[in-house]
Amino acid sequence: MGTTETQQQVEYISSDSIKKRRLFRVGLFAIIGFLVLAIGIFVMGDRRNLFSKTFTVTAYFENIEGLLSGAGVVVNGIRVGSVADVKLVLNDSGSRVKVDMVIEEEYRQMIHVSSIAAIGQLGIVGDKQVEIITSDFSTPVVKNGDVIGAAPPSNYLAIIDKADQAVQNVTNITSSLDTLFLRFRRGEGTIGKFLTDDAAYNELVGVGQSAQKLFDETANQFAQLSVILRATADNVGGITKESEKLIRDLGQGKGTVGALLYDRGLYDSLETLVGTLSRTADNAGMAAREFGTNMRGLRSSWLLGGLFSGGESDEMNAELLQRELDIKREELRRQEELLNQREREILNGSK
Repeated sequence: MGTTETQQQVEYISSDSIKKRRLFRVGLFAIIGFLVLAIGIFVMGDRRNLFSKTFTVTAYFENIEGLLSGAGVVVNGIRVGSVADVKLVLNDSGSRVKVDMVIEEEYRQMIHVSSIAAIGQLGIVGDKQVEIITSDFSTPVVKNGDVIGAAPPSNYLAIIDKADQAVQNVTNITSSLDTLFLRFRRGEGTIGKFLTDDAAYNELVGVGQSAQKLFDETANQFAQLSVILRATADNVGGITKESEKLIRDLGQGKGTVGALLYDRGLYDSLETLVGTLSRTADNAGMAAREFGTNMRGLRSSWLLGGLFSGGESDEMNAELLQRELDIKREELRRQEELLNQREREILNGSK
């Protein structure tokens, strides 16, 4: 009976060991299968074009900014291949990074020998990728193993440094403005005193009142001058008519012709009168022009312009009088020339 129990115990232990070995084998195969599946998924994920027809192009970069093998290659935002190999090489121009790219055959027509490869990234802080840019589609399409150009990578550190400098400049400007406004509030400087000092304001008001008084006096003088100029213009008009009549009579041999022929004193008096009237007209015109210039200067002043904004009509009257005087003055000069001509004719006739 003891032998039977011993045999049963041995059979139980043997069957238990067999079960454990079977479970171990199953677990081992399961682990190996999961590892193979994971590796396959990883490889297939990095090499999407593993079972499609492809071709290879190469680009040489100065700096790839962390680009890794297996990174995507995109054209116009569409993935067309992947980076097959990244290798540091040495040539005559120094060390460069050789990047081999495997691209699907169906996208060959989109890549030409003039295309440029550039390092980009997915999003702001995403993985690096290669972007192929084509601007000239008239050049030949790339062949397997061709080398295309590479764009220099963006120097983000330099951009960040410039941004820091710009922020620092804005900070300095803000600080300077704060200091300037603080000085204004304290009444420092010319502008600060003007903004905070009542005496400066009162002085400005006094200047305005003085300017208004000056304007009133000038307006009165201008009114008087306008009366004088108009009277002078009327006198010149009358004298001009008399001179025309005199010259007409002289040409026809009437009236004062004899006196002018035989009395030299009368002729000289007439010539002196005409010259005096001409000079009077010149002086009146000059006074009108100077007054108009002074009025325009007062109205264009930044301080007194507002006080002298209402004299346009007076200035227009002065300009009209000035033109009238110019016409009369030209007429007097013409009459004077006619008198001189008559004098020469008389002298030639007496000889």
